[in-house]
Amino acid sequence: MFRIIVWGANGMAGGELLRLLAGHPELKLEGAVSRSKAGQPVWHVHPHLRQDFPSETFISPEEAFGRDSHLVFLALPHGSSWPVIEQYLQQKVKVVDLSADVRLSNPEDYVKWYGSIHGAPHLLERSVYGLPEVHREEIRGADLVSGVGCNASCSILGLFPLAREGLLEDARLELRVGSSEGGSNPNTGSHHPYRSRTLRVYEPFRHRHLAEIVQELKTPEELFTMTMTAAGIVRGVQMLAQVRLARKMKESELWKIYRKYYQGEPFMNLCPARPSHLRLPDPRFVMGSNRVLTGFSLHDDGYRLIVVSAIDNLMKGASGSALQCANLMFGLEETSGLEMRPLYPA
Repeated sequence: MFRIIVWGANGMAGGELLRLLAGHPELKLEGAVSRSKAGQPVWHVHPHLRQDFPSETFISPEEAFGRDSHLVFLALPHGSSWPVIEQYLQQKVKVVDLSADVRLSNPEDYVKWYGSIHGAPHLLERSVYGLPEVHREEIRGADLVSGVGCNASCSILGLFPLAREGLLEDARLELRVGSSEGGSNPNTGSHHPYRSRTLRVYEPFRHRHLAEIVQELKTPEELFTMTMTAAGIVRGVQMLAQVRLARKMKESELWKIYRKYYQGEPFMNLCPARPSHLRLPDPRFVMGSNRVLTGFSLHDDGYRLIVVSAIDNLMKGASGSALQCANLMFGLEETSGLEMRPLYPA
């Protein structure tokens, strides 16, 4: 058994990691870290985990550093992870960081998108971006892996077959997102009662997750417009891309391209062409799972394409991808602990 410590275990992504670890056959929780909740039972914050962790209590950061572990997950606020990363790497402990602290490889990009100078830019060179579908082999040999932005991962996985084939001429991305993206400390913009039953556009042209999309698809930023809309759901991201293709295509060609890149990927699935109401995915179809659904529809002119992808933002957009990376880092079955099926209806 590999011993695991989860930092930020009182938050939503941290709680999701605890849920996944509770069912993992080869990873054992060694500590759930929360400075504000230290000494309190874990199930007081995550009541759905009472049967799994009946006597587990949150521990302080100081206690965590004193415990022996093979890997730590860091579900900490942006800007808080890098000092912890440095300490654990010095102790030869593997790290998967769910914050944005080591997602971007260029320190200048970090300043541009996050508004501050990175405290440890050398970590950016060492880190591997934590999307196994793009960096699987690099992750296998890494000791530091970044988390992924939920909106970024949904967009990257929906568009990378087109990007890899040089077919993206222009892409207008609309992301419809659930309230859990705002985390467990709400403000008037993210708090669910204020956004329930609404469709509120809060980023008209760009979002900081666009930095990851540009980096991983290796495409110019000018190619994209990224609009963010808060939807009246708790979990889920739906990415709708209005794409202008670089050349005229037939739908049969697009099916071949997407099947080529999705083939053998354990969590990626194409939506069927029929029935029409299932062709473009709803986040409800992946709720509670690590799965990705992608569908598309080509205009009669052969140039205009609609691509839609859907994920659970707390799973494939955060904790699920993080656990998938940890499995690869330990040489385990990539799908271990992630075989759960979606909940429907939800």
